[in-house]
Formats: sequence, structure tokens, C-alpha cells
Amino acid sequence: MLRARNLKKMIESIRRDKRITDKADFIRQEMQFQLSEGLKPSEYGLRDLYENLVQGGRETVRDWDRGEQITESAGAVTTADFALIAEQLLITTVQEAYNLAALVGNQLVSSFPSSIQESEVIPGIAVVADEFATPIPEGKPYPLVGLQPSTIRIPAAEKRGRILPITREMIIRDRTGLLLQRAQTLGEAMGLDKEKRILDTVIGADASYVRKEEARATYVVSAAGNNMGFTNLSTEILTDFTDVRIVDEIFNAISDPDINEPLSTVPTTILCSRDLAWQARSLVRNVSVREGDITAAPAIQGENQGNRIPFDLQIISSEHLVRRLIARTGEGGLTSGTRALANAHWFFGNFPKAFIYKEIWSMTSEQAPANNEEEFNADIAFRLKVSEKGVPAVREPRVVIRSGGTVAT
Repeated sequence: MLRARNLKKMIESIRRDKRITDKADFIRQEMQFQLSEGLKPSEYGLRDLYENLVQGGRETVRDWDRGEQITESAGAVTTADFALIAEQLLITTVQEAYNLAALVGNQLVSSFPSSIQESEVIPGIAVVADEFATPIPEGKPYPLVGLQPSTIRIPAAEKRGRILPITREMIIRDRTGLLLQRAQTLGEAMGLDKEKRILDTVIGADASYVRKEEARATYVVSAAGNNMGFTNLSTEILTDFTDVRIVDEIFNAISDPDINEPLSTVPTTILCSRDLAWQARSLVRNVSVREGDITAAPAIQGENQGNRIPFDLQIISSEHLVRRLIARTGEGGLTSGTRALANAHWFFGNFPKAFIYKEIWSMTSEQAPANNEEEFNADIAFRLKVSEKGVPAVREPRVVIRSGGTVAT
């Protein structure tokens, strides 16, 4: 009750301040600030907010309790402040659920804003280093450089979203917990949908790599099928640092497709299942582990020297990765129809350089206009729409190696 009264005083003060032109936006920003300072949406009650923020709200809710219809004089026009505050409570809950710590997709892509919703071509120009091999004599003109066009086509963006209604019954019964639970579920579902789409692109199930207007697979062996002139596919089992070295040798053998020079990229990450992360962690941490059976005759014990990798590697692991490998088996050359096979898969390279996410708009919220038809037809006090539009894509598959881990090299 006290928090709602304080909000009422704050809003009344803002409404009286003639220096503030966009009062609704100012109220929204103030509420966002309070929530960022640790205020929890669950500390508010819907009924309490309605009674304090809506003119005649206490009487209106009592009429609802008796089953009477709300009158036009106390209609939705006066619920603007209530809807504004409730929107911030809900969108905070949705956003927190959307940005789940367990989701790893955003770490695997480079996001970039775009206003082109359709499929678009990203141009690139390559300059061969040999162009500069011959020095320019004194007094001679600089020669023109030979430019090689190189284009990547990005798929069309896709829109996703849902509408969350807040009904009269929720306000009467003060169903704040139920409403926040629905908002949390909505945010989790939207975040998980984006996670799946990114992972399906990363594992090669959704092949979106189109270079110079030719569609190509994400992971290939250069001598098989669609010859791309390089190999980024392996069957190396991840057991110790020698397996990382072998995959790194595959990585080093790949050249830039335009200038035929080594890739100017250093691997930064191992992506794997949570089960395999137990093994991967011992490879990239500077630890020594004694192994063997000292009870055997003769006693056998050795020491695993731990990390010998000459560069830093981050481990990203996810159970969602395993589920997507199983769900998309047979697509993009995946052979991971069982959990054991999916757990054996691992990926090595620089993911933000390999994969991008074209973002038309990030997750955003929007209120339905006041006095809309749903208020009269379905006793919906206000509605909140959340949406997101974007698409993941492959930019440069050469900088990530996929290993099925099914056959020892």
C-alpha cells in the first residue's frame, strides 16, 4: 500500500510540473530507474496500484467486487498511469526471463542493427597482399590496386511476439503473482526460441551461408560434395590437449577465400555439451592431475600435465546444444541421433566472427491504446505486446571447426 501511495505522489508531482513535456515518458523512465535500483515487481499488488493510481479506482474495484459494470466516467482514459506502471513491472519481468544466464546464443554471434527486413547482401572487398610486393620507384605514380568483390547474403528477418492480457479479474483478486509468472514464461519462451535458432545455425542444421550468391553448407570436407576449397569438419574425440592441437592444425590450414592467405583469426572458444565440459575444463586450465590405479600390482600412476594449449580458450557449454543436435540429426550432415553421440560433439574457433544476428529490433514492449474494443468485450484492463525481429546467419564458416567426436583420428 505504501509503495503505491508513493508512486501516486510521484506521478501527481510529475503531472503538475510544467517543465516536463512528455510526462508519460518521464514516468516510464522514473519507474525503470527504481526497478534498476533493486525494486522488485512482486512487491506491488495489482489491486493496490489500481486503487491508488486510477481516479475513483477504489470505488471502481468495489463495484467490480459486486459484479457491477465500470462506468464510462471511470473508464480506461483514467487508467493510463496504472497501465504505465504495470507495463514497467511486466516488461522488467519479461526482460529478466528473456536474458537467462543459462542461454549461450548471444555469446556465439555478433549482433548488428539493420533496417533491411528482407534478405540483404553484405558487400566486401579483398586486397591481395602481393599487390604491395613491388616497391614504387621515386617519381613514379602509384599503381591502381586490384579489388576483388566478395559478398555474403543474409536471410530475411523474422518477427516473433505475443500479447499478454491483464483482466479485470486479475485486478480484483490481486493476481500479481500469476501475472508475473505469465510474464516470466513469456520472456523465457521468447529467449529460448532465439537460442534454438542461433544454435541451429551454429551446428550447421540451418545452412544460411550464401557467398557470391552460391548457397553452401556450413561444415564440409573439401573433397566431398560441394567443394569449398577447405575443411572445417572433423571426427576428433576430445580427450586431451593433442585433440585440440589436431583440430587447431585443421584450422590453421584454412586460407582466406579471396586472397589465399592464412586467416587472421585466433580460436577463442570451445563449445560443447555440459557433459563434455568436465573433460574440456581440465584441458584449458593450468592444473596437474594424478591418474592411475595404485592398488594394482604393479601400481600404476601417472601425472596428466594439464593445459599445454599456447593460447587462451573459453569453454561454453549448454544442454540446449545437446537437444538441438539430437532434434536436427540428419540435417547439415549431423549424425547425433542419440544423447551419447550429441555429447561427443564439440566446436572450436571464433564464433562471433563466424556467425551474426541481424536485428531489426530487439525485444520491445507496446501497450494497446486506451478504450480499445477488448476492454468492453472481454473485461481486459490493458494489454502488453512483446516482440522481437531478427535472424541468425553464417558470415564466415572457415573460422569454426565442428567435430563429431565419433572416430579417433
